[in-house]
Amino acid sequence: MHRSHVITTYCHSSHVHILSRLLYDQIMSDDEASPNVEHLLQQAFAEADPAPSLLQVVKEHPTYEDIEFPLVEYYVEAVEENPSRGQVLASALARLETLSSDINGELDRAVHFKADFDNEAKDYGPKNKYLFHSLLSGLSFKHRLTQNSAMYAAIEKGLDPHDSNHPLLNSQDPQVLVVGACIQLLLHGFVITTEAAGPRYRRSAEVVAKNLKDQKAAGTVKDPHAIRVLEVSKLFYGWNVA
Repeated sequence: MHRSHVITTYCHSSHVHILSRLLYDQIMSDDEASPNVEHLLQQAFAEADPAPSLLQVVKEHPTYEDIEFPLVEYYVEAVEENPSRGQVLASALARLETLSSDINGELDRAVHFKADFDNEAKDYGPKNKYLFHSLLSGLSFKHRLTQNSAMYAAIEKGLDPHDSNHPLLNSQDPQVLVVGACIQLLLHGFVITTEAAGPRYRRSAEVVAKNLKDQKAAGTVKDPHAIRVLEVSKLFYGWNVA
């Protein structure tokens, strides 16, 4: 929320004085409402269906500047707190159609794979920061919240974790890269088979299936939990990992 400095202007015109007073009152009202708006957004994301309350908050505070910042912040916090609600939370965010471009920009700018993944915990759950970002990315693909090259690159790297074309991800455990790609593919994998992926990242379903099968054959994935994720992929890409 941008803060404004109010300068009291003395003027002989009573109309200008009244206008200045109204402007002052409005600015003070907006400033005082800031914590309340953010609290309401947090409460909304905690509801079983956040969409109605989110829409109401946005409607009742049309002058709240940069509301996409707290919206995205509390959305990410809510998904991290309970990843099983990711679909519901992402769907609710997608229903804020009047803010879609702002939300798109904030997710692109500050969220997807914008983190330090060094010294990552060897955990194949939501505590693993890379896998959490893979979940957020897959949700954004599915609910059309945003898409960018980093999201596609993470899938490509997971399909061939020993490829050196993405040096920013080279420090990651190959198993984590594969599982991260599987998470995105299972949420909305067909996106990389469409023109939306562009010529750089587009692949056929057959190529995706071969890439995943190759990782299984090479023994890249060894952790039992990671193998289960890989096995689920066969339901979508038609190959047998046995």
